[in-house]
Amino acid sequence: MNYTAQDIQKYIGQYEKHFTHVIVAHTHFRPYVNPKNKNIKNVEARTKLLAAQAKKELRYAMNCFNKLLYPAATNKPKRQPELYRPLTFVTIEGANETTDKAQTIHFNITLGNLPPQLTTEDVQVLFAHAWHTMAGQSKDVKAYTYNAGTNKQWVGYALKEAQQAPKKAWETDGIWDAENCWIPHAALNAN
Repeated sequence: MNYTAQDIQKYIGQYEKHFTHVIVAHTHFRPYVNPKNKNIKNVEARTKLLAAQAKKELRYAMNCFNKLLYPAATNKPKRQPELYRPLTFVTIEGANETTDKAQTIHFNITLGNLPPQLTTEDVQVLFAHAWHTMAGQSKDVKAYTYNAGTNKQWVGYALKEAQQAPKKAWETDGIWDAENCWIPHAALNAN
């Protein structure tokens, strides 16, 4: 049985009380296709390669970001991930062929289990450093505070491509970047 965007939204929704921040991070990868030189087989393969590379870049940036969260003990998230690694849900957007030259592949990242002293500005600075400076990706990064009252539609927004194209919900190279997601059960159960 294939799951839907609503199934993912319901699954992620059970952790909503732990969400504190969201980040939109654009890559340098552009799935632009010149309509005059379109070869479907090559376009699909190229787009999948770009998305796979983007996911690798995000994994690296998240590892860097995790270390930046604890400057006095940078190995905490690696040594004790169940306690110190952030709650992370990730969706990838824009990994479709387009004739829009400006379109980039980008990520919607939902975070929780961050050190409580961090402000949204701190999250912005730390993630931008990990994303742009360390991973070499775009400067186009924006962090926001997650508020269940005003951001209730965030998860639906992050899954909009899966709502528009249902196969994107369950395909291996679909909208949900499960490899870059993390649930620190021990930390969440301690709260």
